[in-house]
Amino acid sequence: MQQLLDEVSLKVKLLYRESVDPLADKFAFEKRPDEGEIAGAPTVLFLGNHSSGKSTFINHLLGGSIQKTGLAPTDDAFTVLSFGASEEERDGQAVVSTPTLPYGGLRSFGPQFLSHFRVKLRPVPLLRDVQLIDSPGMIDSPGEGSGGRGFDFAGAVRWFAERADVVLVFFDPEKPGTTGETLQVFTKSLQGMDHKLLIVLNKMDQFQSLQDFARAYGALCWNLGKVIPRKDLPLIFTTFVPVDGVAPPKLPTQDFVTSRDELIREVKRAPARRVDNLVTQLEEHGQRLLVHARVIDEAGRRLRRFRMKLWSMLIVAVLVAGLAGAITIEAQVRWWISAIVFGSAALLAYAGAFIIRGLVRSQGEQIIEGLGGLFEHLYARELLVRDKVDDLHALWAKVQPRVRQALEKVGILSFPSLSRDERDSLSATLEKEVPELRRRLHRELGQSRPS
Repeated sequence: MQQLLDEVSLKVKLLYRESVDPLADKFAFEKRPDEGEIAGAPTVLFLGNHSSGKSTFINHLLGGSIQKTGLAPTDDAFTVLSFGASEEERDGQAVVSTPTLPYGGLRSFGPQFLSHFRVKLRPVPLLRDVQLIDSPGMIDSPGEGSGGRGFDFAGAVRWFAERADVVLVFFDPEKPGTTGETLQVFTKSLQGMDHKLLIVLNKMDQFQSLQDFARAYGALCWNLGKVIPRKDLPLIFTTFVPVDGVAPPKLPTQDFVTSRDELIREVKRAPARRVDNLVTQLEEHGQRLLVHARVIDEAGRRLRRFRMKLWSMLIVAVLVAGLAGAITIEAQVRWWISAIVFGSAALLAYAGAFIIRGLVRSQGEQIIEGLGGLFEHLYARELLVRDKVDDLHALWAKVQPRVRQALEKVGILSFPSLSRDERDSLSATLEKEVPELRRRLHRELGQSRPS
């Protein structure tokens, strides 16, 4: 698996450099994953309300008391658990300052976040294959964006979730999705990540009756239905972690134990998910870039045509005025008449240039306001295909804010034209290279699965 992961990482890096980066730089597109992130270890992110049992589950996975556990919030830091030959702990500032580690982007969350971020190295065999990230327990947030923490909690969660291969969200029976931060995380941090999201209703051993279990399960489904925009809810893993000294469960536990085993298998499948996610990330980034570049290019083409039309009209008018002046000289009329004609031509040229600049600016603003129509025009043929309509509109919804921002800040006429070779290169990556890479993955991953 590691060899396949290394080969895919190298291929993905190459495709980014050759087909994506030149176009992204040219059209001021969003930053793509850096080299360290692409080559990073398969990652599992753990989220959950405080006291939901995620740290206990991590300790169960790793076979030792590595993370603090308790009923009250006991750990308010994002903690990366990685393999190391000996036990070691590094603070956030040191981690983000190490260029060989893929965490430099976390500087943007400020010093308050970095004081709540660390990396733990442990000589645990599982960590050779999978990197785990524990997170602070989610609480009833005192303000928008978790301002009470001193940093953008929802933004930090999204940063880690975008780079994770599996995201586990833990709930406990007492608070099945009711905290303020939980709602923020689902609506702001985890949007578009359903493919890597696993929901866990933990602490099944605490239920006293089936009625209690049904009530908590129903409440969780109700709360998830409000924040996950899907007709069918994702699978919910119902499980528990055995703890020494705790009274035996009242309910039969076999199904809960089976669910825990399945959840552990999903965690251990992170390397297989990783290779697939690298390709998916490249494909999605490339698709957004192609739409971004085409729309900006078309906006530039329209504004240049508009400007060319105005300048052509002005040049013709000035030439006509100049010709009229020449005729007055040839006719030997009074000198002041010729002077008035030539002066009018000069005034026309000056005033016309001023007016053209204003009209071009106004037309540029109209083009930016009508980006949706421009997109519809560019993709009219594709939008006629029924099964592509929703996908294309969803893609445009993601791209439009960045297109608008780029055009407003850089200026429509500041962008160069999109060449056919550049467009064909990116299209070939999306239509040939990516599908071929995906077929190879499915073939090799299929062969590696136990029969």
